[in-house]
Amino acid sequence: MGRTHPHLDQPTPEALAALVADRPEGIRDAYLALHRVVVEAAPADLRYSVDEVDRSIGYAARQYGYNGWGMVAVTPYAKWVAITFLDGKLLMDPASLLQGTAQMRHVRVTGVAAVREHEAELAGLVRVAVRLHLAPE
Repeated sequence: MGRTHPHLDQPTPEALAALVADRPEGIRDAYLALHRVVVEAAPADLRYSVDEVDRSIGYAARQYGYNGWGMVAVTPYAKWVAITFLDGKLLMDPASLLQGTAQMRHVRVTGVAAVREHEAELAGLVRVAVRLHLAPE
């Protein structure tokens, strides 16, 4: 069995900020702002874990991670931060924010201003992703 990256469960915003301290300020701020959008739009019992190597945060109300994934991920890249919806193909996207053609769809932001500009739409996508994720199978 291969080794997995270490994860930190339910990290604080301060712990997340420390993980991306080496990134440009705009990327750090957008990463933390997207995390806040997800946490505020999802139920209080939301579970999340950050991969300490690639710094991707996986969110779910039930199982997430390599064997179950979940519903949303926030991942910092060199020039943008992506919020990925694992069942994005199933989401209504009236603002046309989602990119991609596969099951997973994502929104790229390059700074906190873009998060603020589309915060209501992003929160709406998170809420729908939660409903899909919690739907009986």
